[in-house]
Amino acid sequence: MILDLQHMNYQYGFDVDSWISTRSPGKIRGGQYWDEVHSEYDEVVQEFRSLLETKEQVFDKKGIPLTPLNLYILVSEYKVRIDKLMLIFNLKLYKTLNENKKSGIKYVVMRAFWIDHNGKNVRWFSKNLGPESKASPNGRIPDHMLDAVEDHILNVMWDQYQIEYLGGDQVTTWDDDGNNIIVD
Repeated sequence: MILDLQHMNYQYGFDVDSWISTRSPGKIRGGQYWDEVHSEYDEVVQEFRSLLETKEQVFDKKGIPLTPLNLYILVSEYKVRIDKLMLIFNLKLYKTLNENKKSGIKYVVMRAFWIDHNGKNVRWFSKNLGPESKASPNGRIPDHMLDAVEDHILNVMWDQYQIEYLGGDQVTTWDDDGNNIIVD
């Protein structure tokens, strides 16, 4: 099929370098699993570039050629996958208060977003810090608690990413805050 694109506003191509430049890891972290996260990011970006730059027919795992619609969906899935890695690299926590209706006690809950399969941000991860009176004395959460929450949320985000994309034979369970995690 040959397309005759005469539309005046049509811009040929997708500038992957420009798009990736807005999605490069911010804070470089060390230790734990960060080498794995950086390696995964580099690998996924390379796969994405290869897909976008290929002039050959693209096939699925069963050897069936992908249609233009399938290719569009695949490109969208790669963009979501890279954006999920960016959420891990550039963690943003949101503080919310949940009130126990029976006792009237307010609990401090820290939340982080994830991206669903449609590319929409959704509240996905949470960590309950306890009653407001204990978790945020003087209206401020102590730094050591924020650091612990950040570590916890990052761990469950990386677990969720691995569950969704890296598969394998991991055993998963739910933690006390309702996050899907990999059992060590």
